[in-house]
Amino acid sequence: SAKLQITVVSANNLYNADGILAGKSDPYVIVEVPGQDSMKFKTPVINNNLNPVWNFTGEIEGFMDGDVLEFTVMDSDTWPKADTPLGKAALTAQDFYPEGFHAEVQLAESKTNATLTIMIVVLGSTEVPNMMVEEGGIVQGGVMQAGAEEVGYAG
Repeated sequence: SAKLQITVVSANNLYNADGILAGKSDPYVIVEVPGQDSMKFKTPVINNNLNPVWNFTGEIEGFMDGDVLEFTVMDSDTWPKADTPLGKAALTAQDFYPEGFHAEVQLAESKTNATLTIMIVVLGSTEVPNMMVEEGGIVQGGVMQAGAEEVGYAG
């Protein structure tokens, strides 16, 4: 499993769910692995902003291959009105492992083709150290060998 450092950078062109009189949407983002309560965090709410910049970083530990990382942009509303979803994005391990990820992604279920800019850094993997070490060893060995051969040819 991997430990991820996830930065919700910003969103663009969010739908104004608050209507004309109430100002603009008050967006925040829920980042989660669905079904895993411990793997979840929220950004702060930014009031009256359809192009919010959060630059908010959270960490999710224990991300497994096959898990989905879900980003839901919500409009914070005052009780008793429920918060309204403004759009969603989902990434899988293939999108960010192992190099990480930094891109603007299109939000699904958005009425305005809004986007969300996300940055993910893979901080480390646990549980399968042997495999990782072996892979690293093979790669390094290959590099060292290639270097030695080049030297041999040069001489």
